[in-house]
Order: sequence, then C-alpha cells, then structure tokens
Amino acid sequence: MVSVVVAGLLSGCASTHLIAPQIEAADRPALGAVAEIELGEAAVATGQRRSLPGLSLANELSWGDGVLRKRFTVAPGRLAARQSDARHIYYFSDRMTARDPLFGTAPYASGGLCRAKDGSGPVRGFITPGQCVLAWNATPEVRDIRIEEADEGARRRELIYHGRAEGRLRFLYRETSGDSASQTQTQAQTQTIDYDLSQSAVIGFRGARLEVLEADNTRLRYRLLAPFDAED
Repeated sequence: MVSVVVAGLLSGCASTHLIAPQIEAADRPALGAVAEIELGEAAVATGQRRSLPGLSLANELSWGDGVLRKRFTVAPGRLAARQSDARHIYYFSDRMTARDPLFGTAPYASGGLCRAKDGSGPVRGFITPGQCVLAWNATPEVRDIRIEEADEGARRRELIYHGRAEGRLRFLYRETSGDSASQTQTQAQTQTIDYDLSQSAVIGFRGARLEVLEADNTRLRYRLLAPFDAED
C-alpha cells in the first residue's frame, strides 16, 4: 500500500531545470563610507557573492500519516529555489524528513515547498521536483528572501584588523581562491603589515586606502578612501 501511494505521487512529473544563482561583487565597505569593525574582522574585503531566491518557513508542515503511507515533515527554516518547470518553482529543504512505517525516520533531501511562478495560489509541497501536489496539514507561513551561498571558485581579498600597540596598527592581508570543481577553499597568500600612526592617519596596501578615525585593541573606526587595486 505504501509503495503504491508514493509511486502514484511520483508519476507524471514535469521536466525541471536548475535555477542559476545570481553572482555579484561583494566589496565592503562602500567607498567613502565610515565603518566600524571589531578585532579580527575585515576592514576591506573584495570578492563575489552568490545568491538564490528562497522562502523563510516559520511553521512545521507535514503530509501523510506514517502508518499507511510515508509521513513527510518539513521543519521551519530557509529553503532555496533550486529548480523550476513551466509552471512552478521548487524550494528545497535541508530539514525535511520521511517516516516510513517499516524503516523509521530518515532525512529526505529531494523535497520541500513549491508554488506557481507568478506567486498565485497556495504554497504546496513536493517529494520529487516536477510534481507540485502535496497539500500540507497547515497553511505554510512563508516570506520571500534571498539566500547567500559561498562562491567556492571566487578569489577573495581581505585586510583584517589585528589590533593596536604602542601607536602602531597591525593588519593581516589574506588572499584566498577556491576550486569550484572540488568545492574546496585553499589559502593562497597571507601577509602581516604594521603601520605607524605617528606618520599618517592614512594607511594603504595594494591600492586600498583607509583613514583611521579611532583605533584600539577591540575596534577600528575608519573611512575607506580607495578599494584594492583591480585584480589581474
């Protein structure tokens, strides 16, 4: 009985396509802006940011009874829109479980919430992309969000504040790059730099220029005058 019910839900699936993430520059702070950071945070950072549309779910949802058929449950959390078909967008949950009457409860990574592309109609559920058919036990309480993801293949540069001692400021320059194929992040270069504030309140490294306004061993307040030089 269980296999028949689930098999029926899986039949007649529409063809789906992956949703490409939005990729944009992630440089901070803004040029000319006054910023304040804590010890160990980046005063200047440049790189890329990847994001996907998503839904924030506020309440727990379930479908099925776990006795005669599987019971699928989605816990509150953030669901990223990863696939779509001609009519629907599919938001995948990383907090979904399936309870089988014979095998118990296990994580379920292939389902989540779905809704019409134009936002009309109810928010339903799916256990496989391409079939937006599950009616939950409660109305999903959702709001639209954007979900940022690490861009593993991007080159990143940071000038990190390491504190003040005897009128000198210390920074750590860190440059990292990733291998998008292996999805690993490797450290490419680090360098420690000291600056004497008695000479100038403006410090610089690799094109970046900061005007130091206040500094101690817990925080740095500054204005960004110029970003890093353009990457090769």
